[in-house]
Amino acid sequence: MQVTCQLIGVVFEEKSPEELQKQATVKPSVVELLLEISKYCDFYLMETVLDDKSEENALTALENAGLFKTGGLIKEKVLFCSSEVGRTSFVRQLESDFHIDTSLDIILQLSRFIRCQLFVSSVEGGQLSINVFNSPSLEQFFS
Repeated sequence: MQVTCQLIGVVFEEKSPEELQKQATVKPSVVELLLEISKYCDFYLMETVLDDKSEENALTALENAGLFKTGGLIKEKVLFCSSEVGRTSFVRQLESDFHIDTSLDIILQLSRFIRCQLFVSSVEGGQLSINVFNSPSLEQFFS
């Protein structure tokens, strides 16, 4: 199974590309979950960034959290783009089976192409459609 996951708001504490320019902080509560998912899935992390510094911050934070250790995530499967259109395109080209994102626009654009999606949002909505689930966090969805 191929899984794609947005970084900001799902894996990182930061909530915007502007915040990612300053720093990147991996949520401690997702580290073990991401390592576990990566054991069973072809796992890609992706994010919309503003510059090279943001990419560097993201990769450093993921590495410092131990996510690239043996048997963990693969550094070459962390993808960056400059727009949400680019992120949508990445997911479609990878033909993901499961996608996790905080952008409702991206979720809605992908809903007819991706078998299963998770919309991470504090807005209660339950299941948005037959193949789109809603959860306040990645951790709560899998608990």
